[in-house]
Amino acid sequence: MTGLLGALIGSIGFGSANIVIKKSLSSLSIPQTLMMSTLSGALFLLLFAVLTGNTSSLTPTILLTAVALSLVEVVLYLMLYKTFAISNVTVATAVMGIYPLLSTFFTVFLLTESLSLYKFGFIALLVVGGIVTSINWDDVIARGFQRGDIVKGFGWIIATTLIHALYFPLLGQFTSTGSWPTKLFLIKIFSAVAIFVYFAIIKKERVFPPTDMIPFTSLLGFLEMIGWAGFSWATNTTKGQTAILIAALNSSALVTAILAYFFLHEKLSKFQYLGILFIIAGLTGLAL
Repeated sequence: MTGLLGALIGSIGFGSANIVIKKSLSSLSIPQTLMMSTLSGALFLLLFAVLTGNTSSLTPTILLTAVALSLVEVVLYLMLYKTFAISNVTVATAVMGIYPLLSTFFTVFLLTESLSLYKFGFIALLVVGGIVTSINWDDVIARGFQRGDIVKGFGWIIATTLIHALYFPLLGQFTSTGSWPTKLFLIKIFSAVAIFVYFAIIKKERVFPPTDMIPFTSLLGFLEMIGWAGFSWATNTTKGQTAILIAALNSSALVTAILAYFFLHEKLSKFQYLGILFIIAGLTGLAL
C-alpha cells in the first residue's frame, strides 16, 4: 500500500508538471526547458537528501549506472519532443499510453517479478483509462482520422514507446535499494551535463532561459522531482511490484485532466469522464 501511495504522489507531480508546461513554457526552447527543470530538480533532490539524512556512499557501479540512466533519460525526453513535433498528437498519445503494459512484460519476463492475472487486468484497465482521458476527443470527432494521421511519425512513436517501457523498470530497479534521493540526484546532474554538452557545446544553442522564466522552469523541475521521487520512493519501499507502480504512475493523465479543467478551463468530454472512471477502477483494483 505504501508503494502505491508513492506512485500516486509521483502521478500528481507529473500530472501537475504538464499543466505548468501548457500554461507558461510554450515560448521556451526544448534545451532551455530541459536544462532548468533538470538543474532545479537536482537542487531540490539535494536539499531533500541533506535535510532528511537519506544519503549514501558512492561506488563505481552506482556512478556508472547513474550515467547510463541519465543518458537514456535525456534521449527519452528528446525523442518525446521529436515525436510530438512530427506526428499526430492524438495517435502518439494513444500508442505511447500502452507503455505500462510493455513494462509489465519486461518486469515479469526479464526481471522475473511475479504478477497475478487479475492484477494484470486492472493494469490494462488503468492504461485504457489513461489513454482515453489524455485524448482530446472533441478534436478527434470534429476532424476524424485519415491514413496520414496514423502513419505520420509512426516509427518515432514506436521507438519512444519502447524507450518508455524499458526506462521505468530499469530506474525502479536502480532506486529500489540504497538511497534513492542520492541516486536520483546523480541522474539529474549527469543529465544536465549531457544536455549542456549536446546543446550548448555541440549545437551552439542557448540552454538557459530568460530571467523572468526561471521561476516557472524551477516550478516545473520541482513538480517533476515530485514525480520521479514518488516513483523511486515507491520502488524503494515496495519490492517486486514495479509493474503495478508504473501503471499507477500512469494515472497522471487523471491529474492533468482535473487540473486543466479548473486552471486552464478545458472542458472534459464524455469519453474523458469514462476514462477517469476506468483509472479509478484500476487503482482500486490494484490496491486490493
